[in-house]
Amino acid sequence: MRCLFKRLWGLSPPDLELFTLRGAAMAHPTTRMIKWLIALPLMVFALATSSSSCLSETGYKVFARTNTAIPADRDAMDKGQSHPAPHGDPSAPVFGVLALIVSCAAIGRFGAKKLKLSPVLGELAVGIIVGAVFYQFGGTTVTIIRHYDLIQHTVEKDLSEGKDWETTVRSSLAHAGLSEDVAERTARVLLTKDFSASLALARSIQLFASFGVVMLLFMVGLEVSLKELKAIGGSASAVALIGVGVTFILSCLTAFLLLPKASGLTPPLFCGAALCASSVGITARILRDMNSLEMIEAKTVLGAAVMDDVLGLIVLAVVTAVAATGAVEVGDLVWILAKTALFLGAVIIFGIRFLEKTVQFLAGLDLGKIKVLYPFALLMLMAWLADRIGLACVIGAFAAGVIIKEESFGGIDAGSGHDQSVESILAPIEELLAPIFFVLVGLQVDVTVLANVKVLLMGLLLTAVAVAGKLAASMGVRGGADRLIVGIGMLPRVEVALIVASMGKSFGVLDNALYSVIIIVVLLTVLMTPPLLKWSIARKQNMTPGEF
Repeated sequence: MRCLFKRLWGLSPPDLELFTLRGAAMAHPTTRMIKWLIALPLMVFALATSSSSCLSETGYKVFARTNTAIPADRDAMDKGQSHPAPHGDPSAPVFGVLALIVSCAAIGRFGAKKLKLSPVLGELAVGIIVGAVFYQFGGTTVTIIRHYDLIQHTVEKDLSEGKDWETTVRSSLAHAGLSEDVAERTARVLLTKDFSASLALARSIQLFASFGVVMLLFMVGLEVSLKELKAIGGSASAVALIGVGVTFILSCLTAFLLLPKASGLTPPLFCGAALCASSVGITARILRDMNSLEMIEAKTVLGAAVMDDVLGLIVLAVVTAVAATGAVEVGDLVWILAKTALFLGAVIIFGIRFLEKTVQFLAGLDLGKIKVLYPFALLMLMAWLADRIGLACVIGAFAAGVIIKEESFGGIDAGSGHDQSVESILAPIEELLAPIFFVLVGLQVDVTVLANVKVLLMGLLLTAVAVAGKLAASMGVRGGADRLIVGIGMLPRVEVALIVASMGKSFGVLDNALYSVIIIVVLLTVLMTPPLLKWSIARKQNMTPGEF
């Protein structure tokens, strides 16, 4: 799970470097935290404003767009056709927006590091701030990304029905259940002259985010060893099985009871899938800080994390297939589950043999870059294949990572990179692209829904259910380990929850409120784990938390 530790905490394997306080010369931690809580939003706002002005001056106006009147004349609107600048690279707006996103991600990670938080939380938080700023200023691209499923449906409806574009837009928005202000804001974007160019820009940014998420799951797969899975003890396996199963059922049931009956079963299923898998990079960092990695509880948690990843992705495969097909019958669910198991089984059984035979052959084509080209090509192929058979692309990416093993490249002189592993070569690509995904996840959070008491209460209830499910997982602990420590160690949700939430929103299954609820659960579980874990370990050792 080293790549997860690095993504969650910026820790570099194998030594997992720690963030340390530098003596009495530094300000009090509380003072520093307050300063950064004030400074970080100001830094992000300044960067967002300056970048917005810069992009506006280029003539593209990627984000900063004034609220112009909706064109009444269809010819003026030209059915959303853009009027590109007379010169310049048409890809330049993409470069500008990527520069903004990567810069914001860097600021978020820096702020999170100063606050001793997960870098992912920094990227997520900065996305929320930037998204709120640009959305309120009428940012075209942000509006398209936030309402992408509705806009895509409107475009497809126009193509299929062939009606007047403005009529199609008004009709789609009228049935979307949006507030008057949001509907008017979306209509203004859809009816601008350069809507098609803005839509292409949003799709390009989402493509980079998609690369980020498949690279993230590929790196997770690289860390999953089949020998490790076989060697996982019964205690760790039981913790993973109980934790995923109980949390999924409780989350689905809670969401089903809280959501309107008209929502159907698919949104509760996505809630369950988002909350069932743990992310123990935070737990591992705390255990390392406290020199407790050799505790039996630590080994149980880290062992269960491997199985937890696999089970969580199987659940994800099932619910995304349900969302794509609309199937909720028992027979259909069994078939989807069987298809997922067959796909993963076939990849593991035949993929490793295929890998060993083709690596030697392809090494002759480009010996120096085989450790880069082959894994990346396999990743793309497996993601495409998974989608073709009705599974999520991330399942194929994970499977590709599982079958790529360093032993397959044994005896191959990989030029200048012969002393590097596949993971170390590809990790920089993941480190560049994954933050784009996490910033875009934050970008889609509608902060206004957090003012709704019902949304906040649902977030708190689902957080309580998510905590209860993982504490129940500790019932599988054997061998004298402290069940409370194991249960708390399994609490954090990060990557899988954010991936499921993003996919659910893109499918149109999760609305802004339910999407924000999942983000609330992610934030709360990540923030509550460090103090609870330190307290539980201190409790076992009969020491006060302040002594650590």
